[in-house]
Amino acid sequence: MNKFTKYKILIPNFFTALSLILGLISLQFIFDGSFSNAAWLIGFSMICDFLDGKLARMLNAQTKFGALFDTLSDFVAFGVVPGFLSYKIGLNNFNILGAVVSLFYVFSGGYRLVRFTLETTDSKIKHPFIGLPIPAAAGLISSFILFNIYLWGNIKSMELLLVITFISSVLMISKIEYLSIDKGKKFSRETKFFISLAVISLVAAFRYHYIVFALWIVIYIFYGIVRHIIISDKHK
Repeated sequence: MNKFTKYKILIPNFFTALSLILGLISLQFIFDGSFSNAAWLIGFSMICDFLDGKLARMLNAQTKFGALFDTLSDFVAFGVVPGFLSYKIGLNNFNILGAVVSLFYVFSGGYRLVRFTLETTDSKIKHPFIGLPIPAAAGLISSFILFNIYLWGNIKSMELLLVITFISSVLMISKIEYLSIDKGKKFSRETKFFISLAVISLVAAFRYHYIVFALWIVIYIFYGIVRHIIISDKHK
């Protein structure tokens, strides 16, 4: 392995590390009660997670270490942190039920990551994501929290937060196929659509940031559900 190859490997791992660091800082904000800052850091961590995978493929810098490091980072930033954020900001009001739902989210995220790791290890063939990707589940919880904080200053409906946390957990362990935005070196037509949507969202986010984040995540989640229903009907 020459020096250039070694440096190439460092680039995606840097973004993986940054994603993990942002998740840990978000955890500190949760302890301090700065829930808005914690939710935004989860969003920035999602961007880093997208970049590490895409850069690894573009640079041919994929390694077993990088894949495992990415799994660890995802579990912390998109599993533990959103689960704890959801609990601290409102699910603790439901006592044991709130704790169970929060833990169910964390365990569902861990199961989703292990299943994905086994699938990619056992086969070199690229498959769509089975179950909602854990960054999208974390984005759903974070965007809901931001939407409520910016409009009302707090969570308007704790019951809805409980339902959203539970539903995101179920979607992660489901068999619903979701579009992989960063698999492969080239973008598919569907991927280009979502990237275009993301660019438009970023422009709109300068003024309506708390709405756009939530809207984009919801569109992605419902797209997977509708796509799954259509594909299932065709196979009948």
